[in-house]
Amino acid sequence: MDIAGLVILLVQIGIAVHALRTGRPIWWLFVILLFPLLGALIYFLVEILPEMRASRAIGRLGGDIVKAVNPDSGLHRRAEELAVCGSIQNKLALAQECMRRGHFDEAIKLYESAREGPFTDAPDVLLGLARARFYNGEPAASRALLEPLAAAHPDYYPQDVAILKARAADAAGDSETAVHELEAMLDRSIGLEARYRYGEILARRGDKQKARDELKSVVDHARRFRVGPTERPWAKRSRQLLTSLG
Repeated sequence: MDIAGLVILLVQIGIAVHALRTGRPIWWLFVILLFPLLGALIYFLVEILPEMRASRAIGRLGGDIVKAVNPDSGLHRRAEELAVCGSIQNKLALAQECMRRGHFDEAIKLYESAREGPFTDAPDVLLGLARARFYNGEPAASRALLEPLAAAHPDYYPQDVAILKARAADAAGDSETAVHELEAMLDRSIGLEARYRYGEILARRGDKQKARDELKSVVDHARRFRVGPTERPWAKRSRQLLTSLG
């Protein structure tokens, strides 16, 4: 065995011993032993550096890595918190985690259970429930929640509400309303999603030239201003749709 191999083996053994002595979950041993050096690095970033009070940035990196290794850890943690305390905040936190995992039925149940007392028409509860209903394939139910939300709380994430209203209308077969919803907000929207959604619906309705113009404006804007990671997906989708339109 060469020196580099011996060093890697010693590092693995040392990390594995640390995991055992400190009572870490047993799955860490599989990560450490099955992925030489990489497994040890992941363990170091996730388990050891936080104890050394590493910077917040490294802590976030460690959190991302542990989610990749154990993607349901956040879901389990939120469920445990709700079991200890059935507060509205814990219900919403678990509902949001369920949404991220695609467990829309469970998210709906949690949001519905949060609609009690003063929180019956709370905007965060209504918007969360409307999203869950939409992604669960219930656009009509989503619209029924979004209309009173927009009327009662016009300043609560108006762009997110308007885009979801348009998408729900389109999914329910009312593309005419969807187009009007999006047209009304294009000049005041922040970000590229609204214009992409508008172009997408136009393309589906057969108005291909107008769709191309809207999608091209998304791509041009992204290229000109070098948009950040939250906006790049809309530029990518716009390019893909433009290609399919020919």
